[in-house]
Amino acid sequence: MHNDQLFSLIDFKKANNDPATSGIDYVQAVYATTPLHFDFLLHYAQLISPSIEVFDNRAFIGELFDANRYLDLIKTTQDMDRAQYWMNLLEITGLFDNLTTEQAIALAQIISQCWNSNLLTKHGDSCGEARYICDADSGEVFVTIARWSLADAEEQ
Repeated sequence: MHNDQLFSLIDFKKANNDPATSGIDYVQAVYATTPLHFDFLLHYAQLISPSIEVFDNRAFIGELFDANRYLDLIKTTQDMDRAQYWMNLLEITGLFDNLTTEQAIALAQIISQCWNSNLLTKHGDSCGEARYICDADSGEVFVTIARWSLADAEEQ
């Protein structure tokens, strides 16, 4: 593979012509050919497995949580569940703006599964559940954590 060109996993496997070539081998090759600062690697890992804070018996992504904003959202919405939904809302298509909707959904599915594993392991299922949302009209894809009984009603 050439150091100055992006290459897919399929391209990488074809170039290596080895059935034992794995996704981990691909990650190593991309890292070896693309200068990425350690801070980026750390924050990317934290996107997949973030710290989760519990406030008012609701789960929040630590990096997205701001107590003052939460209190403002409660005043605006009069609803802690909706405030949780909006505080945790992360637009995947905005974060990675060159992804297709289908690619963003695939990534959002993995992120929401990882967030749910983290939630269940550390906090049980009473503080909220992560889900991805795709706005069919705009093609925007989001991930959030909420108590879904009320959030589902808002979606419809």
